[in-house]
Amino acid sequence: MLQKMREQARGIFGWIILGLIILVLSVFGFGALNFFVTSEPAVAVVGDTEITRSAFAAQVERQRRQLMAQLGDAWDPALFDEGAVAEQVLSGMIDRTLLVEGAREAGLAAPLPVVDEMILAMPQFRTGESFDPDRYRLALASAGFTPATFREALAEDLLTEQLVGAVRATAVPTERELRELAALARQVRDVAWLRFAPEEFAGTLEPEEQALRSFFEERAQRYRAPETVTLRYLRLERDELAAQETVEEAEIEAEYAAEVEAFEGQEQRRASHILLATGDDRSEEEALALARELLDRLRDGADFAALAGEYSDDPGSASQGGDLGLATRGTFVPPFEEALDGLEPGELSQPVVTRFGVHVIRLEEVATTEPPSFARRRDALAERLRTRKAQARFEELRTQLETLAYEAPDLEEPAEALGLEIGTTDPLTREGGEGVFAVRAVVDAAFSREVLEDGYNSAVLEPRDGVALVVRVAEHQPERPQSFEEVAEAVREDYVAARSRELAREAAASALERLEAGASVAGIAADTGREWTRADGMERSETRAPAAVVRTAFDLPRPDAESGRSLAAASLADGSEAVVMITGVRPGDLAAMTASERERFEAQMETGIGGADFEAFLAFLRRDLGVERRMAASAGLPEG
Repeated sequence: MLQKMREQARGIFGWIILGLIILVLSVFGFGALNFFVTSEPAVAVVGDTEITRSAFAAQVERQRRQLMAQLGDAWDPALFDEGAVAEQVLSGMIDRTLLVEGAREAGLAAPLPVVDEMILAMPQFRTGESFDPDRYRLALASAGFTPATFREALAEDLLTEQLVGAVRATAVPTERELRELAALARQVRDVAWLRFAPEEFAGTLEPEEQALRSFFEERAQRYRAPETVTLRYLRLERDELAAQETVEEAEIEAEYAAEVEAFEGQEQRRASHILLATGDDRSEEEALALARELLDRLRDGADFAALAGEYSDDPGSASQGGDLGLATRGTFVPPFEEALDGLEPGELSQPVVTRFGVHVIRLEEVATTEPPSFARRRDALAERLRTRKAQARFEELRTQLETLAYEAPDLEEPAEALGLEIGTTDPLTREGGEGVFAVRAVVDAAFSREVLEDGYNSAVLEPRDGVALVVRVAEHQPERPQSFEEVAEAVREDYVAARSRELAREAAASALERLEAGASVAGIAADTGREWTRADGMERSETRAPAAVVRTAFDLPRPDAESGRSLAAASLADGSEAVVMITGVRPGDLAAMTASERERFEAQMETGIGGADFEAFLAFLRRDLGVERRMAASAGLPEG
C-alpha cells in the first residue's frame, strides 16, 4: 500500500493531495493533523480521566516484570495468567485514579520538590552516600518506568496516601462503640470438642479383593499411567565457562583504570534553599519581594537554617535547615541548576523563579566522588572480566549449538564439536520434572510435534539466563490404562483412606445425634473410647485449637437454656471430624483490659473502622465521579 502511494505521489494525483495538505496546514496549522488521527482508545474512563490502552498495557508489563524479578529462576511464563493479572491491574488503576481525582478535588497536593527529595533519598538509587543517576535510570528501565512516569507515579502515591490517611484518621470510635465492640470482639466461650480421626479406623479395615477391584473400576481414570518422555540433552552454562576463564593482572589493571576514568567528572553539589511557594495565597511578586528581604537579612548575618525553618514551604528540607543533600548535575529543574552553576561554595543566589515558586539558594559545598582503591575492587573486577569473557564465549557456542543441533540427526555430533556431555533425564510427564526441566518452555518443547513425533532435536532453549539447552526424545511412553495388579497397593491405600474418612464422619454424626437427643457428655466419651478436649474462656484469636473448631464454636448460637449446651459438627483440616460443644458465653469487658491491651484494641478497631470507611469512601467516589469500562481487561492488551 505504501509503495502504491509513493508511485501515485509522482503523478498529478500526488500533487493534488500535497496541495490539499499544504492548504490545510496553512489555514489551521499542524494541529489540524489531529483531525486525521484517531485518539488512543481508553480501556476505562474515571470521571474526566481516561485510562489509555497504552498506560494499561504498560502497567500489566510492569507487573509481569515485578513477578519475574521476585520469582527469579522459578519464573514460568506459562503460569502467568495474563487475563487474571490484566483484570487485577485494571481494577487497581481504576481505584488509584479515583483516589487521585478525589485527592485533587479535596485540594491535596504533592509538591514536586518533595517528590524529588524522596527520589534522591531512596537507597535503591544510591551508591554509598550519593544519588547515582545511572543506577536510577537503570532501575527505572528494568521496572518499565521512565524518569517522568516514575516521578508522576510517586507524586500520585503521595496524593493517595494523604487522602487515605485523612479518611482513616476520622475512624475514631466513641467510648460506647468501644464497649459494644469489646463485648463482641473479646467475647469468650467455654468450648469442648470430641475428635474422630480417620487413622483410628484404618487399623480395623481388612478390605476384600472384590471391594478393592470395585473401588478401582469406579476410579479407573485415576490410575492411568501418565504419558512420559525420557530426554537426552546438551546443556551449555555460562557459569561453567566463567570458571574456565583466566584473567591476566594487566587486564584487571586496565579495567580498574577505565572504571576510575568513568568516575572523573562525577561532581556532586550540596545546596540549601528556601522555597517561597506561589499560588492563591501568595503572588510571584510578593514571593520575590520576600526573597529579597530574606537575602538582605542573610547578608547581614542571619542564620540560613533558621530562616529556612521559619519561611520555607518545602517541608522535606525546611526541617533540615533547607539542606537538599548531595546531588549530581541535572537533578534539579533547569533554572535551579543554572543558578547553582554560577555559585561558589558559601555564595547566595539572587531570587530564582521555578514552577514551584521562588527560591533563595546557597551552595554549601562541591564534592567529587572518589573511586574505591584497586585492592578493594580487584576481585570484583576479575570476576566481571571472567563473566564478560564467558558471556562472549557463551553467545558464540550458543550460536554454534543452534546451527549444529538444527543440522545434526542426533546429539552426538554437536556434543563432540562443542565438547559437551550428553545427559539423560528421568521420565518426565507433561507436568514437568525438576530444575530446568520444570520450566514450561522446556516441557512444551519436549512434547512438541517436531521433537516428540518427528524425532528432531529441539531448538536451543533458554530456561534461565546463562543456560542454553537442546533436548531430544530418547523414549516415549503414551498414557495408558494400568491393570489392577499394577496398582493394587495404591488402590488399597486409597480405599483404606477413603473408607476411614467415611467411618470417622459416621461416628461423629452418630455421636452428635445422640447428644442432641439428650445423651450425656460423659456417656458419649465412654461409649466411643475417647476424651473431650476442653478450652474454657476460648477467644476468637485462639491458635491452640483447630481453626475449624474455633470457627464452629463462634458460629454456634448461645447454649440452649434447658440442656445448657449448643452443638455442631466440624470437619478439620487434617481429615478428622469433630463434635463441637459450647456450654458458656461471656461478653468481653473493655474495663477489664490493661492499658496496653486497651491501646492495642483501640488501634485494631480504628484500623477496622478505617478500612470500612475507606471502602465506603471509594464507593462514594465511584458514584460521584463515575466509572465506565470501555473494554474487557484482556481486550485492552496488545496482541502477540
